[in-house]
Amino acid sequence: MTALLVRLCALLLALPLLLCKPILNSGAARRRRASARRAAALIGEVAPAPPPPRKVPSTALRGMRDELRRELAVQAANGRQFPHLARFERRFSKLGLGALEAVPVDQLRRALSEFEAMVRNWSSANLADLRSRMAVTLADRNSAASVWIAVNSISPGGRPRAETLASRIARQASSMFQPSSQLSKI
Repeated sequence: MTALLVRLCALLLALPLLLCKPILNSGAARRRRASARRAAALIGEVAPAPPPPRKVPSTALRGMRDELRRELAVQAANGRQFPHLARFERRFSKLGLGALEAVPVDQLRRALSEFEAMVRNWSSANLADLRSRMAVTLADRNSAASVWIAVNSISPGGRPRAETLASRIARQASSMFQPSSQLSKI
């Protein structure tokens, strides 16, 4: 009986906190944003807002999608497969030009190389426009990705090693116990 009473009291005490948690979290987020704005204003490095993306008419997007789909179907009928480009085409059908940002850089690079290998005649304005947009996005994202160094790019020999307990004890013991000055006189 007392265990049930203890659980009921704990539930009643936790209920106000549970109800107020969303309000407390939103207040904390608001304070974090305000302090970030103040810090940016103090430093003077308020980044300008990126320009809004140019709107592409839906007819042009539809034309890009349809011509890419048609070209992939022709190549599939001839027995050639382009898996990365097909994956990009499915994403492009769903997201439009947002797929250029949604697809990871390495997959976009493979899709672009397959696209350039597949199309021999760039007289289609829609395919040429899609190819140029893919290349520009890839160049922008590659330059941003090259700023960061991969964790495993440093050779294992150049990495500092963590000191073990045994080496730390040996180092401290050698510094603590010096030969006696009386031994050197003998």
